[in-house]
Amino acid sequence: MTRVRLLWLGGAVALGVALTVSQAVAPRSAAVAAGDTAITSKSIAFFERRLAQDPDNFMIGGQLVARYLMRFQLAANLADVRRAEAIARSVLPLVSDTAGAYARLGVVYLTQHKFAAAYAAARRAVAWNPRNQGALGVLFDASVATGRYGVAESTLSRLTPGRLPYQLRLAHMLTMRGRMDGAYHALDHACRQLARSQVRPQSVAWCLTELAKIQHSREGEASAAALYHRALRFQPGYRAALEGLADLAYSRGDWAEAADRFRQIAVDAHPDLYLRLAEVHRALGEPSVAEGWERAFLRVARALGAEALYAHPLALYYAARPLTLDTALAVARRDIARRPAVESYDVLSWVLFRRGDLAQALAASDRARGWGAPSPTMEYHRARILSALGRDAEATGFLRLALARPSLLEPQAQAELRDRR
Repeated sequence: MTRVRLLWLGGAVALGVALTVSQAVAPRSAAVAAGDTAITSKSIAFFERRLAQDPDNFMIGGQLVARYLMRFQLAANLADVRRAEAIARSVLPLVSDTAGAYARLGVVYLTQHKFAAAYAAARRAVAWNPRNQGALGVLFDASVATGRYGVAESTLSRLTPGRLPYQLRLAHMLTMRGRMDGAYHALDHACRQLARSQVRPQSVAWCLTELAKIQHSREGEASAAALYHRALRFQPGYRAALEGLADLAYSRGDWAEAADRFRQIAVDAHPDLYLRLAEVHRALGEPSVAEGWERAFLRVARALGAEALYAHPLALYYAARPLTLDTALAVARRDIARRPAVESYDVLSWVLFRRGDLAQALAASDRARGWGAPSPTMEYHRARILSALGRDAEATGFLRLALARPSLLEPQAQAELRDRR
């Protein structure tokens, strides 16, 4: 569930910013707010001019940060997040709401996977105002991202029950705990609240997309696809919904549809999609095209300062190749140092397995299963490790759990499983 949890974090924090500015933005139809960024870009240009004229106006700075993040959700251009960080940091000495300002900075850090910085900013925000719901929400998100699950649980208890920030985080917590029915009902309630409010269509689309992932676990691919299509009716061209449909096509081996959908959303901000395109084109019998997409992935993921953003797909990519196993291990261990979350330990367990370090792989798998409900991918990795250790009876049980619904496996595990057949 690695990618699911990271997508949740990126979407949830951006949704929080969108909600804070929803009162200042006139409601509009979903048709007008389609995936094109023209309206948001005009708004950004307006506030950039205002800020140039009045550089100490922290309220304008806050509006601009929010809109940069909104445009990032639509176009996935990392330059928008970098601009948002620069402005969020510059207005800190000027603001009257210090808690809100640090919470906003925490959102920007989370979007860039600067998890330690996000956690520090969220702690400062809550220290300034222990009741600030936005600050508590960001602290919850940053705690989950950095593997501080006890802090996340205590933070959830401090959010106001029934309000949207609480409903969203409750659904996330229940999902991580494997309580999918409760997660579905909590998030469905939140999506209905959003649909009735005057927030931007992309906020409702984000919620429905997250609901689709939960429904995928509960009822299967068809129910998930219906919700992805519903999200696209709210926000035509919404990237995460298109990715969900692409993942479903990938899992059933519909390579032509998967290639078409992944190409629509493949950008440098999400280079793991380049790997999906490489795998799809290899399945289509187009190795030279596949190699081109792999080069695109490596160009982005190996860029200076990029590893923190893309450590998991980069480590798994290197682990699939015998000559780069040492590099895979180095990447995975650096990621553990940055954020000792369960997903990071799962990636480390697979890298160690591929190296043949089976005892260490099992120990890392134990850590991955130390909190929450293991994802199907974690179960698959553990099954392979146990089988290699000769513990076939245990391995069979975990493999049965992992393969109960193969489409829930991460794409890396699906590809590995297909190669073994």
